[in-house]
Parts: sequence; C-alpha cells; structure tokens
Amino acid sequence: MGEPQVDQNQLDQIGDFVKSHLGQWIQEQNISLFPVRDKSLDKELLERMIRVEEGLKNQMELTRQGFENMEKRFIERFEAVDKRFEAVDKRFEAVDKHFEAVDKHFEAVDKRFEDMQHYMDKRFNVQTWIISAGFAMMTILMSLYRFFG
Repeated sequence: MGEPQVDQNQLDQIGDFVKSHLGQWIQEQNISLFPVRDKSLDKELLERMIRVEEGLKNQMELTRQGFENMEKRFIERFEAVDKRFEAVDKRFEAVDKHFEAVDKHFEAVDKRFEDMQHYMDKRFNVQTWIISAGFAMMTILMSLYRFFG
C-alpha cells in the first residue's frame, strides 16, 4: 500500500489555510484561550505567592546577615594575623639587637687581640734584639779568646 506523497508546497498551503481559519473555528466551538478559574483558587494562589515572596525576602535578609557576619570574621582574622606579624617583627628586632650586642662584644675581643698582638710583637722584638746582641757578644768574646789565647 503506497503512502500518498505530499510535497512542501502542499504542506505550506495546508498551513496557510489552517492559520487563516483557526480563529473562526475557535469561536464556533466556543473555546476560551483563558479558562475561567475559581476566585477562591486565585485568592489561595495569591496568598501562596505572598508567602513565597516573604520567605524569599527573609532568606535574602538571612543571606545578607550571613555575609556581614562572615565579613566581620574575616576582619577579625586579619587583625589577629596583623597582631601576630607585629609580634614576630618585635622578636626580629630583639634578635637584631642581640646580634648587635654580640658584634660589639666581638669588636672588643678583636681590639683586645690586636692589642695583645702588638704587645707580643714588641716583646719578641726585644727578645730578638737581646738574643742577637748575646750572639754578637759571644762571637766577639770567642774571637778575642782565640786571638789572645
């Protein structure tokens, strides 16, 4: 059984016909596009919508308060972190002062070492001179003893 073939042109003609007569058919059948509803149902729906709007309003207020509380907590946390950093800075300053004191102590030790080095250099110079003079004297005495003796 063969199916009848309908081309696009025929479909367009059928669509135009339906469009032009649709309004008339609806009026003849007495079909309303907007069905009549019960007034009590409308009132109930209106009350429900009001409750939903109030609920949304309350939810928005709670959300806003939650964000404000979160912002306050963030500010408190940042202030606590700032205080901790200030405490760490103070500790670093104390450590810096301690290192400065140690540096001053080492400078004093270095000065004492240099003073001791100068003292020892002078002492060794004197001892070297005395030893050299002693050897010179012994050499002279030995030469004289050999010459006269």
